[in-house]
Amino acid sequence: MFYDNFTEDQICGIFSLWHFVAIFVFFAAAIIAIYFSRKLNEKQTKIIMWTIAILVTAMEIIKIAIRLYKHEGGDAWIPLYYCSLFIYAIWLSICKNKYLKRTGQCFMVLGGIAASICFVIYPSTSLMLYPIWHPASLHSLFYHWLMLYAGLLTLIKGLYRPQLKDFVYYVIFTTFFTIIAVIVNSYLGTNLMFMGNPFGLAFLDAIFEFSKPLYMLLVYLAQCVVLYFATYGVYALIKFLIDRRRMKKLERLI
Repeated sequence: MFYDNFTEDQICGIFSLWHFVAIFVFFAAAIIAIYFSRKLNEKQTKIIMWTIAILVTAMEIIKIAIRLYKHEGGDAWIPLYYCSLFIYAIWLSICKNKYLKRTGQCFMVLGGIAASICFVIYPSTSLMLYPIWHPASLHSLFYHWLMLYAGLLTLIKGLYRPQLKDFVYYVIFTTFFTIIAVIVNSYLGTNLMFMGNPFGLAFLDAIFEFSKPLYMLLVYLAQCVVLYFATYGVYALIKFLIDRRRMKKLERLI
């Protein structure tokens, strides 16, 4: 748990055998969990959401404590990355205030689902640094699995129906934390919300070298604007196809 100096042979790596195993288990477990959750009533669904909220918060506190004990920098423990916003969003989603509730649910469905899938396909902050069995790898995979499950459960149980106008909730929520991240980055030299540097993404290095403000603007737009509309577009397309199929079945019956 406290040892981080691994050789390349020990590190899991991206698109390795163990990475593909992790991807398979990740999605298989999500499908099974959603299948057995389809008949949950409102009270049971609420209990699950509370459980996930408490669990991810406890996991984050433990992670922060360990990394502070190891004297690691702010990048390693400050929960201000895009996926970290799930912790705040799930607590908002169980609020009684309808606006806060919708804000949290909006991020979980129109941000969290896509982010969790992107992470397991390209887990650059865990599997590129640690073996598959390392607590940091297992924590990251389980955390993002909970993010995927919570988002899908919220959508499938009808707790939240995405609407294009909900972009207002999403952009306010993500912009708020982006501003905090930029402020903290300026004082601590961190890379929170990836607003400080491209984190080794070669295609962004040239932009960063050309203009840091331009790089920050592009990262902001990608996370706080583009991802929302891309995810909503996929949702709208799937909904359209399902509705059309239902209409054809209905027409056949008539």
